[in-house]
Amino acid sequence: MKIPRIVLAGTHSGVGKTTLATGLMAALKKREHPIQGYKVGPDYIDPSYHAAATGRASRNLDRWLLGESLPSVFAQTAKERWAVIEGVMGMYDGMSGTAGFGSTADVAKLLDAPIVLIVDASSMSRSVAALVHGFSTYDPQVKLRGVILNRVKSSAQEAILREALSEIRIPVLGVLPKELSLKLPERHLGLVPVGEGGLLEGFIDTLSELITKHVDLDLVESIMLGAPEFKQPSLPEIEKDHILYPSDKPNIIDSEQVSVSTTNKEIIYPNIQRQETSNKFRLGLAWDEAFLFYYQDALDLAEGLNASIIPFSPLHDHSIPQDLDGIFLGGGFPELHLKELSQNKPFIKSLQDFAASGKPIYAECGGYMYLGQSITDFEGNELPMAGIIPMKAEMTKRLQGIGYRKGVFREGNFFGPGGTTVQGHEFHYSRVIYEKEYPPAYELFRGDKVDRLEGYARDNIIASYLHLHFSGHPELLEHWFASRLGRTE
Repeated sequence: MKIPRIVLAGTHSGVGKTTLATGLMAALKKREHPIQGYKVGPDYIDPSYHAAATGRASRNLDRWLLGESLPSVFAQTAKERWAVIEGVMGMYDGMSGTAGFGSTADVAKLLDAPIVLIVDASSMSRSVAALVHGFSTYDPQVKLRGVILNRVKSSAQEAILREALSEIRIPVLGVLPKELSLKLPERHLGLVPVGEGGLLEGFIDTLSELITKHVDLDLVESIMLGAPEFKQPSLPEIEKDHILYPSDKPNIIDSEQVSVSTTNKEIIYPNIQRQETSNKFRLGLAWDEAFLFYYQDALDLAEGLNASIIPFSPLHDHSIPQDLDGIFLGGGFPELHLKELSQNKPFIKSLQDFAASGKPIYAECGGYMYLGQSITDFEGNELPMAGIIPMKAEMTKRLQGIGYRKGVFREGNFFGPGGTTVQGHEFHYSRVIYEKEYPPAYELFRGDKVDRLEGYARDNIIASYLHLHFSGHPELLEHWFASRLGRTE
């Protein structure tokens, strides 16, 4: 399979990978190439910028979360497109305690993709050659095909950098002056998602123009086209490009309109086949400014397993949709919308009634917090929430959990039998406090050692801080949809 592709790696975090990757995607799209964006690692927010630039949902390529499914996910979504893959952290930085497992270099080798290294050259001179030479030769299997120099202070510095790199025969694909450095908005979990106004009007166009001016796009295209044939795994194809934007303004995505009702803020999910047959599992999906962390390939998988995804908004809707078979409350930023969530009493009542009916609810991170008795914000203000789980959540100024985790279900549930093992990721500036003894969902492992008991699992509720990527665990959705707990036939 011919897939023009390129990986944008960084020498370390903070070199401008997301800004440059987004700009490159936008610039290549203006050249009328069908660009598909990707992000190495578990990040939910960076892909929203890719989607804004390309008009297609970006995909995550995470070896821990996807396992052996990673090449298949890539092949299914990159077919007949040009793949621009943004790396994670530094080029060789992988999962803790491993020899680079899951790093940008590791994924690039798995996909047999050429790499362009982004260097923050703001304080560098001839040493740039030693730095780039080290990245190029550290792993002989890595195909480093060029560099982009970011934050260069002057034309004199640029001349020195180019001369040094010419000595090691590493092409300079672009040089971005420091005064043109653009910074994306950030907060406690990283960048502000596009759906929350993370992009100013015209930002993508400006970024595209800068990349077009300062990067040799002809050479970038040549590198992408020079990537070898990709051997496609023989698995069923998924051809979908769904994007959800929690916004009050319509968005045009792949010639399909994402509209939002001005009366009840109903968000219409684009490109869904609305064939309401009795054998489809009706999966309610919380989607708005407070809940927006989902892996696109997991949603595609759910539809491939005969589920109909029904989006709803805990912020704007007065009730959950009717006749749902199950609910998925993803992560996001409920802490930024506590007043609105707390005051939406009719919606909370409908969610409580759904939980009382015995139908299954699955919640991750922000969704987990929302199901509790209350959430206390960064200023110490406590507001009541759904009251379905007997715990309280509070925001903290210190990071409470980050990293890959293995979880083992303590008891059987709608995902599978007790002892079922999952691989996930956590990242949160909050903690939960239970007022009495509770049934945890997982025994959580950090490496080979038990870290703690995590989450809540009782009857029809599974909730925790752990983010799962169901494309790496399709058996969980298969078991859930087959069980059809609480459905009235």
